Amino acid sequence: MWREVPIAYVIMEKVRRLNAPIVEDDLYKEVKNSVKYEVPYKDFLKALMSLEIRGMISVSLIKEDTRMITYLGDFESE
Repeated sequence: MWREVPIAYVIMEKVRRLNAPIVEDDLYKEVKNSVKYEVPYKDFLKALMSLEIRGMISVSLIKEDTRMITYLGDFESE
């Protein structure tokens, strides 16, 4: 299935605009409400992992099944 806007971009836009830590479930609900296609939770988690590996966000475990997502800021190319 082709998507108009990749999930990672939607996540980054939401986290960047908020510029404060957000709980994973709340972010997932916001992402689902802002796109016109179905977002599987598995794909959402893959996008979070990808963004964390690239150093754009930080994902912290605050409870057993609860994660906190924090925006780390934009990086400038040298």
